Amino acid sequence: MKKNLLEKLSFNQQIIFFALGALMSVVSIYLTSHYFDAKYPVGFEASSVCNINSFFNCDATTLSPLGNIAGIPISIFGVLIGAFIMLFYLFKNEEMESALFYTLCANAAGCLFLFAYSLIFLGTLCPFCTLYYILSFAATFMIYKYSDNKNFSAKGMGIYAVATIIVAGASYASINQYESKKIQMADSLVTMFNNSPKLGEPSFNSPLRLASATKDFKEAPIQMTIFSDFQCPACKALHQAVDKLITKYKGKINVQYFFYPLDHNCNPKMKGPLHTLACQAAYVAYCAPRENFKNIHDRIFENQQNLSGDMLSKMGAESNSKECIADPKTKDYVVKMINEGDAFGVQSTPTSIINGVKIEGVRPLSDYYAIFDSLIRK
Repeated sequence: MKKNLLEKLSFNQQIIFFALGALMSVVSIYLTSHYFDAKYPVGFEASSVCNINSFFNCDATTLSPLGNIAGIPISIFGVLIGAFIMLFYLFKNEEMESALFYTLCANAAGCLFLFAYSLIFLGTLCPFCTLYYILSFAATFMIYKYSDNKNFSAKGMGIYAVATIIVAGASYASINQYESKKIQMADSLVTMFNNSPKLGEPSFNSPLRLASATKDFKEAPIQMTIFSDFQCPACKALHQAVDKLITKYKGKINVQYFFYPLDHNCNPKMKGPLHTLACQAAYVAYCAPRENFKNIHDRIFENQQNLSGDMLSKMGAESNSKECIADPKTKDYVVKMINEGDAFGVQSTPTSIINGVKIEGVRPLSDYYAIFDSLIRK
């Protein structure tokens, strides 16, 4: 007669297996909370223990196409899988053990895919996601090694499937509630913006404009200063949002760009390498003809995943900027822009200054619309 998994595990191993399930749920609950904070933020700060820097960053994963399924954060399923492990201690029969085995194997395969997706396509690593992957692999290893009940059980999988559908349905309903509250939240967001400290504008205007409604930067109803890094995934997300904002508020918005590469090659605040092409990308963009800045800015962001030194050199050659790129004065100007961020307490990218108010990270478009509409009405 086959022994169930718990009979084969020692007491200490039983504790470890249960703890793995509990930790998987706890980490997933945090990631779910982070998802809602990122998608429906209530403040202008981007602080999070999950956002260590632009590489070890949860936002890029959270806001990526694979961060949710039909609006439901995939971390919800991590909560459920962790719960399945813990519930197995109550329902320790062959059907449930078999279902748990196949669920954990499928989960491990998904973790491996998401890990590769993050590194290869996003160029970032979510610290808490990685912790979940490690916990998942450990739990899968234990059940694979010690379980004798590996025959597929339709009954057990059916129970798991029903539980998953119920949780997914409840999550979908919750998401819809958040979406329906967006309009109500707009007024409170504008109030929060109006009550936020006004930090003023940079001590000098950037010669690099993404949008120019007026020659004098301060004369436009909407004045947006962006501190950004060409290799930062969240900066790319902001770039995509700003393109839509520029179109919607054409003639009413000035957007100026300040380089803030997280690259030790030009950023004196960086203690080691991170985005090792960000300084070179800044030089190439700075040295392009001013009327062509937005085009090369867009081009660099669009090629962010495939960016290379050769690609940047080619861009520089196309704009006849080789001498400018090599000129030490170019680096000096980029450093000057980086240092300008000190006045606003810039610690991460992207950071925006909108009519004197600092906003870290990337907001949903609806938030920008609410703030910008209020600025136009003033």
